[in-house]
Amino acid sequence: MSTDEEVPLSEADTRPWPPFYFEQEGTLHHPSGLTRSPWDGRAIAGGPVSALLACGAEDAALNAYFEIARFQVDIFGKVPHQPLTMRTEVLREGRQSKLHRVNLFADDRPVAQAHVLRVRRLETPVFQVPHDYPAPAAIAETDGPRSARMAGAIRMRRVFGGPGEPGRGVSWLAMDGEVIRGTAPSNFVKACLFADFGNGFGSSTNAAEWSFANLDITVQFLRMPVGDWFLLDAETHMAGNGHGTARNVFADEQGVYARGFQTVFVAPGFQLENVPITPR
Repeated sequence: MSTDEEVPLSEADTRPWPPFYFEQEGTLHHPSGLTRSPWDGRAIAGGPVSALLACGAEDAALNAYFEIARFQVDIFGKVPHQPLTMRTEVLREGRQSKLHRVNLFADDRPVAQAHVLRVRRLETPVFQVPHDYPAPAAIAETDGPRSARMAGAIRMRRVFGGPGEPGRGVSWLAMDGEVIRGTAPSNFVKACLFADFGNGFGSSTNAAEWSFANLDITVQFLRMPVGDWFLLDAETHMAGNGHGTARNVFADEQGVYARGFQTVFVAPGFQLENVPITPR
């Protein structure tokens, strides 16, 4: 399986395109080097975990009649950088709503789960969330943090703030890579990947002094996103007691499509942003 590590964009042409997070072999999902956590190179980052669970949550038959209204991920400590398996179970099978759980395992040990709430599609009134975000075409592309570039497949247009600048951050993001090799990810899967970025793009502290790894991800969808560019408006708050919350707003060029939160674990530490990692 692939052992690709994150590299400078100037070297991206030496790697397979499009880059990918996982390669599927039967029931196993083998992680590439691009999945490694910026906090611990022996672990898989929350974004690839969330995106893989989102792949497991999709159901073409169900999605024709039910809309995904909430996607909620719980991460049970560090997800080891090793092959993972997924299993899905039904928690509620109602006429108006359905609740499923997607479980992620390393060997036989559960390492993460996602609860997926679906609500029956109906024609109902529209009350849009007001916003004044600039269009992505009005913002120049810039390099994002190395751990979030996916070897050049994730592009960023920074509105203000963002990674490396404590405080509220607003950025447009696009993703041209694959979560599972050989399969183009849906906009739902991309949205669940970017939902992990809030604690980094809207951090309260400097990563060299205080870690802000997320423990969970919650996204409440008003609708599914459209287009290639996804806006993330993120801000983290802390009370000085070892944890905090990242508040996230998600938009596309048509407006706000979701809102979300992350629970953030705060401790003295540093990111592995510039620390070489030995391939597995």
